[in-house]
Amino acid sequence: MKELVSAVYKRKSVRKYSEEKLTTEELAKVKEFLTQAKPLVPDISVECEIVPCSATNCKFNAEYCVIVYSEEKNLWLANVGYLLEQWDLYLSTLNIGVCWYGMGKVNETERNGKRYAIMLSFGKCEESDRKNLDEFNRKDVSAFWNGNGYAEVAEIARLAPSACNSQPWKVVEQGNTLKVYREKGKTPLLSNVLFKHWNKVDIGIFLAFLEIALESEGYTFERQLHPDTDGKRCVLTATYTLNK
Repeated sequence: MKELVSAVYKRKSVRKYSEEKLTTEELAKVKEFLTQAKPLVPDISVECEIVPCSATNCKFNAEYCVIVYSEEKNLWLANVGYLLEQWDLYLSTLNIGVCWYGMGKVNETERNGKRYAIMLSFGKCEESDRKNLDEFNRKDVSAFWNGNGYAEVAEIARLAPSACNSQPWKVVEQGNTLKVYREKGKTPLLSNVLFKHWNKVDIGIFLAFLEIALESEGYTFERQLHPDTDGKRCVLTATYTLNK
């Protein structure tokens, strides 16, 4: 995924779109990448449907929305976040704007044995990129990363987006091992139920950013995923054993 690293530095959520339409070739690329994005958990079946934005409850003036359904297995929401963030970044390389739409509602909450997970809007926009790192409102690395052996990786990974900019992750270095935790919490901007849902999507988004960062810095790794639980305040999600 390291080919997406350039998009990490410029990607932003786009809520205002232009009247310009995607070309047939651009839409074909969008659809193709949806089928090619690398899953976090390969045995979870995911179904994506692209529909006109006007056919959804999305309040933005985007041209399209992608509606995502998934099997409900362990880490299913993290898998959705991991998959769709690659797609989000890829669209940025095409100068197509994207925004995760957490308030999306659909008529079919289940389809083909899969549960509705999330909706994203996308379309042409006048300005889809950030111009410099000062435009990112993110935590300092020291606020979520315990250790200083992988500073370059941490600086890239910290740019990951999240619901209400909650950034619900923690990384602990142990020699050549990174342990990634999902931190639970709440925000006055979302209901507890919705935030809990997004919280699990967000950790998948972060893992995508982390792996892009590792690959771009020349690391190979073995990843171990851990069962997701709701009982603890800080949940171990993944362990990475690194080599370079």
